Amino acid sequence: MHPLLRGSWIPKHIFALTIFVSLLTLGFWQLDRLGQRRAANTADRAVLNQNPITLTGGSIEPGDFVGRKVRLSGTYRNSESVVLRNQKSDDGVDGVHLLTPLQLRGSANAVIVDRGWLPANVRSPDSLAPFVIEREVTLEGIAMSSQRRPDNPLAPKDLALPGEARIDAWLRVDLPLIQPQVDAPLLPIYVVELPDQQATRALPRPHDPRVQNEGPHLNYALQWFAFATMMVVVYSMLIRQELRRYG
Repeated sequence: MHPLLRGSWIPKHIFALTIFVSLLTLGFWQLDRLGQRRAANTADRAVLNQNPITLTGGSIEPGDFVGRKVRLSGTYRNSESVVLRNQKSDDGVDGVHLLTPLQLRGSANAVIVDRGWLPANVRSPDSLAPFVIEREVTLEGIAMSSQRRPDNPLAPKDLALPGEARIDAWLRVDLPLIQPQVDAPLLPIYVVELPDQQATRALPRPHDPRVQNEGPHLNYALQWFAFATMMVVVYSMLIRQELRRYG
């Protein structure tokens, strides 16, 4: 029997093969993630090219609107604004998003609008005063479903600070929980405002879905494949050294 097929070399081969297959699996997993990211980017571009659906404030079925481009007009209920914590700008800077109920024109109903990114230190009602808009606005955005807390006892909860009844900074856009803080019935969706291409990049700064990237997945995949190649080279050198011993 060949010396490399007996003794302590058998578990060495099995270990090396396991590591090699694991590295390849990680590489192909990253390529799969890259494919998913590209598909998501394509879907986002398709949404942006849709003709928007007008929200009138009437009763709606969320499934008919979520993920669709919508247009809405109304007046902001500025005093009921809150922020969404742990958000990043398109440049990757930590901050918050400004959430303001919009009283829809000609309707008793309102809809929460995610107006965009603000610096992390802007979250109290007083600090939101510079972003008050009193006039009627018309905007376009993407309809989103309410965000529920995961069914996990370790998932953080949205809670008011001690001695306060109102929550000014939220972890998620949980519409049923936000509703008691808004003196108008909320639609069962919220809207992520799209940036006005004619406007300046003033605050709050809406996320621009037209700015797309494919993430680090291709680089990660190449790294895993490089590690797998290096392992083959190094292991082959070890085997060659061992064969010389039996030369």
